[in-house]
Amino acid sequence: MKRSDSFDEVKQLITDTPVPQIDIKDQVLDRLRERQNKKEEFRVKKRMGLIIAACVVFSVTTAYGAVKVYELKNEKGEVVSQITHTTAEPGEGQHKTYSQLFNEVRESVKPGNAAAVYIVPDNPNKIVSFFQIPITSTDRAVIQKEAGDKFTFPAELAGGFTFKDGSVQHEVIRDYNKEDFYKEAEETKKDVIVKELKVEPTFQLIAGTYSNSKGDVTVRIENFEKVKYSAAEAGPDDTVENVKVGGQEALYQLTNLKGENGSVVRVDKSIQFYKEDKKLMVFVSTSSPDIAKEDLLAIAEKLVK
Repeated sequence: MKRSDSFDEVKQLITDTPVPQIDIKDQVLDRLRERQNKKEEFRVKKRMGLIIAACVVFSVTTAYGAVKVYELKNEKGEVVSQITHTTAEPGEGQHKTYSQLFNEVRESVKPGNAAAVYIVPDNPNKIVSFFQIPITSTDRAVIQKEAGDKFTFPAELAGGFTFKDGSVQHEVIRDYNKEDFYKEAEETKKDVIVKELKVEPTFQLIAGTYSNSKGDVTVRIENFEKVKYSAAEAGPDDTVENVKVGGQEALYQLTNLKGENGSVVRVDKSIQFYKEDKKLMVFVSTSSPDIAKEDLLAIAEKLVK
């Protein structure tokens, strides 16, 4: 069953700077002179004085870099010429993408905790996302403590596979209102709004990886207390079979994962069975080519008891 429970503030500074002296290009002066005849020489000098006095320069520091904008105005205050000058090198102060900002939020959240986040840039649909950082450990005792009495992770699986590492996720309590995020972003002018979320005490998904000379096997447990059924798909090149483990029904699936050219780049094998008494769906899987279907069946036989 597939589940997806899909920081720095970006600051924008606007700074006024003193008006510097501006060298007006010869062609600009030539055009101005061409518009006047000799009889208007005095008026030309007066108008040039007004235009030069009306030159404006202002600086802006944006997410895209530092920018200076030069404007040339006539005596009516109308802009007749403008030059935008980017003073930052490419790469300096570039606009951060939605993904970059989202990753910064994720990195700030501690394992076992969850958060909801609203990111303003590059988010026209105003999506508020939530996520959880799993608890991970190479200590089997840490993973077993999270599993409690619902499932036992042995030190060693059938076939000599020993515990390598594990991870735990809990059900996220989504007690937030999207409108609150929109309101706060509008009032504070922040690009990122984050709210810490609580999680359920019992696990939602827990997994342990075991290893031997043949490769790795993962034992994944999904809590089905609130789940009626799960659904997955298998392609025409895949294999699905009904099998027995410990005298009860189970499913074996072999999935061919293909690359862009259509060639098989990885083969995943898994056996899944349901523990009715604990309301758990158990998956025993591997992508190691040297680990056979029979190896997974032997492991599942011990875990189903």
